[in-house]
Amino acid sequence: MKIDNVAQTERAFQVTWTDQSSSEFPFIWLRDNDPHELHPHTKERTFDLTSVPIDISPASSNSDADELRVLWPDREDSSRYEAAWLYAHQPGVSRPDPCNIKRVGWTVDDMPEPHRVDAKACERSPEALLDALVLLKTYGIVLVENMDDDPSAGEKFGELIAFKRETNFGVVFEVMNKAEPNNLAYTAGALPLHTDLANQEFVPGIQFLHCYRNSATGGGSTFSDALAVCEQLKIDYPAYYKTLSTTSVPWRFHDSECDVRQRRPVIGLNAKGDFRSLTLNPHLADIPDLPADQLYDFYAAYQEIMRRTRAPEHKLEYVLQQGEMVIFDNLRLLHGRESFDPASGDRHLRGYYIEHNEVESRIRMLSNE
Repeated sequence: MKIDNVAQTERAFQVTWTDQSSSEFPFIWLRDNDPHELHPHTKERTFDLTSVPIDISPASSNSDADELRVLWPDREDSSRYEAAWLYAHQPGVSRPDPCNIKRVGWTVDDMPEPHRVDAKACERSPEALLDALVLLKTYGIVLVENMDDDPSAGEKFGELIAFKRETNFGVVFEVMNKAEPNNLAYTAGALPLHTDLANQEFVPGIQFLHCYRNSATGGGSTFSDALAVCEQLKIDYPAYYKTLSTTSVPWRFHDSECDVRQRRPVIGLNAKGDFRSLTLNPHLADIPDLPADQLYDFYAAYQEIMRRTRAPEHKLEYVLQQGEMVIFDNLRLLHGRESFDPASGDRHLRGYYIEHNEVESRIRMLSNE
């Protein structure tokens, strides 16, 4: 887009474009965002906002179709703002982001099993890896097949994306039946649908769970899309939805080495007030310490969300096969496991977490490629 006209007002330039639309550019915004006052290598801003008055005005200015030039009182040379840069960054218009991917809620009827992606294709092709991550952002879950018969194959796949997060369970955790477990995941018993590490200050974003061995009877994995569940709950029981999204409750994990606690609502909302996450973990729920008169409403809402996530239409069941890895959004999908017989065969899964920020960064970089 080209500049047709520039008019100066008391606090801003009014730029009219050749299509006769117009944009307002406050002087203080232009001074703060001079594209030529960035470090040449890091591209970080070097300008100090506190060095100029908030009501700064140009000493002079001129323009043509391709550029606006402004001489500021604190500079010896003019700042130059290209028309294309101004049009792309006009106030009120957010920067384009390949990660603005619409999330699609689903039931078992919509998606009887997760979308599959091929590990080898993702290793060879940036396009295949990008497609896999877009599916993950869209549906909250993907199933990676054709993994190498190697206990570290899952970790190597994660290296295609970003670095892993360390928790009190380490960087990589081994999911198998253990003699002295410090978590229900390390037993052969059933695990109800849950969010991992609800007790952490920052709940892990994306979970990667590699099935290295699985010849045991039972142990089917279960998943439930909280996006679909919570959207319907908001329609059917708005009071429950409000209770779960505004009432902060305690979560806790403790063993012989740590005692990690955090408070947060069961339903998390974003800055716009829309659904962002579900934090629900029955075995990490600490004793609710709400006043007695609030407990009745809380328990009614809490029980209802549990029932809905476990309803047949929302509960996807899948037995992970050796050489497969499931990747899912831990803040959106609840996951669980049916009980299994440890005497019937081996069941050994290896898991880790990568945060949303890093997955989204990889999507942007792959999109740029």
